[in-house]
Formats: sequence, structure tokens, C-alpha cells
Amino acid sequence: MVLTIIFGIIAAVCLVSSLIFYVFMRPQNNLNSSNNEKQQIIHSLRPSIDMIIKKLDEELPFRLSTSSNKTNRSSTPVDHYETNELIHKKQHRSAGSIFPPITQTRSPSLATGLFPTHRPRSIHRRQGSIVDPNQLALIQFTLPPTNNNNKYRRRSVAICNSINETKENSITIRDPTLPCLLSFSITYLTNSQLKVQFNSLQSLPSTIHLQQLTIKVKLTPDGKEKSLCIKKMIMNEATFGDENFILFSNIQFEKHNDRILSMTVNGKDLHKKTIHLGQIGKIHFNQINKFEKENRIDFIHEVEKMKPSSVELLIALRKKDDQHIHVDLSRIKGLKIDQKKLDAKCYVKILLLDRHRILSTKITKFYSLNSSNFNIGEQFDFNILTFDSNNLDRLMFMFSLYSNSNPANEYKCIARVKLASAVFCSGSGTIHWQQFKLRESFSMWHTLNKEQH
Repeated sequence: MVLTIIFGIIAAVCLVSSLIFYVFMRPQNNLNSSNNEKQQIIHSLRPSIDMIIKKLDEELPFRLSTSSNKTNRSSTPVDHYETNELIHKKQHRSAGSIFPPITQTRSPSLATGLFPTHRPRSIHRRQGSIVDPNQLALIQFTLPPTNNNNKYRRRSVAICNSINETKENSITIRDPTLPCLLSFSITYLTNSQLKVQFNSLQSLPSTIHLQQLTIKVKLTPDGKEKSLCIKKMIMNEATFGDENFILFSNIQFEKHNDRILSMTVNGKDLHKKTIHLGQIGKIHFNQINKFEKENRIDFIHEVEKMKPSSVELLIALRKKDDQHIHVDLSRIKGLKIDQKKLDAKCYVKILLLDRHRILSTKITKFYSLNSSNFNIGEQFDFNILTFDSNNLDRLMFMFSLYSNSNPANEYKCIARVKLASAVFCSGSGTIHWQQFKLRESFSMWHTLNKEQH
């Protein structure tokens, strides 16, 4: 009797085990066969939402309308969201016993493990090569909002949204090597007036802070003299308004070649102390190119404290071709000999400048200061390839004489002379430059100017 009961219990356990095994293994076999079919579809065709829904419809008890799916496909981000919700509901009916219910708080954690965060699903990206519908149903997809201002880079690993183009800001570079420069213009008006307009003052020494600037203009041989007072804080540089000008009346245009313009520049510092900044030498109107009625001529001159010295230098300029200017230093005279410094030496530095900015530098040999005059006989070539005949007036040559005949035994500039257009300098150098442009070769003695203390 006992054995019969034991065998009955064993048989019942075997029967129940078989039923449980059959119940749980059949859905798993169906899922495996479904995955195999999906894998074949993926290898043959590109996956899409239509194919996934069609395959699920064959296994699930209810079916979606094919026409509704076509109209809702890829229309807006909201249509994709609704389609994914339907897939989510159908998948819960078929695989509810295998996968636990997914809440909104748990969905992002699963999505993080399934797909990389740096490659979000978007209509602007290509679809992946493998899509598992079971995992796809567990993820809530959202598309980024459509914005016409966003810019996407195609065929790129990352998507760059809202790429803003950089804007270049114009920056004014201050050249510390520039001297104190005064910018002004001269215009002959039709009512027989000569207008001198002042534009700016730049590269003022850093130790000078002005609260007032006074410019005195003298016109000869008319003997007219006028002053302009500009009350403005000036530190290093300043720009003047259109109201800062001087008018000379009753000026006959026919006699403009005989006129000479000169200026003196003074200022008052913060303590109202008068400071003499310098002067602008004689500007001869007959050396100004294209001086006509109602034609504005712009000038940029150095404000300097200079006076003539006893030193003279023989300089020759010759234009060899369109690419070079040949400079010949022949002779120097008028040097002062210091009997206490018989071992002193000197040399000449030649600068080629473009609107007061240095382009090239040349230096002669060192000469002993044991004679007041001697021959130099050195020649130099300067490259002017970037300057044609139309902008040749932008160039300027400056010849500076350096000597160590001083107690500190240091080489210092004792005198200099400039050769350029009347737009950038004054003095005998403008005559030399004018004749050089006409003849392409001209030689002339020049008196060097020394700094006035």
C-alpha cells in the first residue's frame, strides 16, 4: 500500500514537471524562431519600422492597419512616437511573461545599456545595421525638435548643432617704434579759401598726458598765421572731429606754387604746464602732387624738435628697374672733431619706410672721426617689388648719422635727413624725391638736422 502511494506521487510529480516544462519552453522556442527570421530579414534588407510591425502582426493576436501605417510613416516626430507606443503594447502581450513591466524611470537605464549615448536616434542620421524588435519595444524614442537654424554636418561621426560663424574684430595695432605723428589734410575751396583739417595725433610719448592741444599754422609769403585750440584729454593718441580745422581766406589759386606752410605744436599737461611737442617743417606747395581745387590732400608728418646742423651728406638715388632703388653715399663733410675723443667712430644707418613704418635697414662701415670730411663711397640696393609707380610716394628714406663721441661712449643719433614726398616729410628731401621721380636718377647735397634740446 505504501509503495503504491509513493509511485503515485512520483508519477504526479513527473506529469506536473512535464506540463511546466512544456508551458515555459514553447514561448521561448517561438521567440527564438522569430529572432532567426528577423536575422534573415536584416541580412537581406535594410530594417525599417514597417518591416518590424509586419513581422509582429503575424504573431500577435490583433493587427494594425497597413494604410494607417503608410500615412503616419516619417511624417512628424509625433507619428514615430505613436508607432513605437503600439509596438510597445503588442510586445507586452506576447512577451509579458519573460520581460517584467518597464516603467518610465527604468526605461532610460535600459536604453543606456543598449545604445551608446553619443549616437541618439534622429531622422538626420542613418539607421543601424541590426535592430532587435524586442529591445526596440522597451525604449521610448523621442526626436529632437525641428529647428531651421540648426546646421548638421553630413557623413560625420558627431552631429554639431547650432554652429555659429566666428566674427573677426578689427584690432588696431600700435607700433611702439613710430614717432609722434600728426595727420591733417589741405583743401583749396572754390571760394578762394584754404582749409587745413586736422584728423588725429598718434604715438604721443607715454610720459606726456595732455588736456589741451594748440596747433599754430603759418602761411607764407602771405604772412597769415592762425591757431587752433583743441581741449581734449590726449594719452598716446587722439582722433579729432570735423570741427577742428583752420580757414585762410582770400587765397589766390594761381599763386599757390609760391606758398609755404609750417606748423608749431604745443600742449598743456594735467598740471596746466605748457609743453613744446615740436614743429612740422616747411611744406612747399609746388612739391605737392595733384594740388587742385576741391581736391583733398592727406598728410602724415612727424612732430619733431629739429634744427639744422653743420653736417652735410652727398646722396644719390637711382632706380635700376621696377624692383630696386639704388642708393649711393659718396661723401660727408662738416663733422666736428672732439680732441678728447680721437678714437671715436661713426656710421650711417639707412632706413626704407612705408608711411613711417620700417621696411628695410642698411648700415655703412665704421669710420674714424679724425677728419671733418671724408669719402664714404658705399652703395646699397633696396627691394621695392611691391610698390609700383602709383604708390611709390608711400616710401621714404631716412639717413641717420650715429657716433660714440660722448662721455658714455655709446652710439647715438646726432643728425638725420629724410627723402620722401611732401606728404610725409618736409625740407630739402622733398626736392630730391621729386627730381628722382622725374629723372629716375638724382644726386644732391643734404644738410642733416639735429635734435633741438
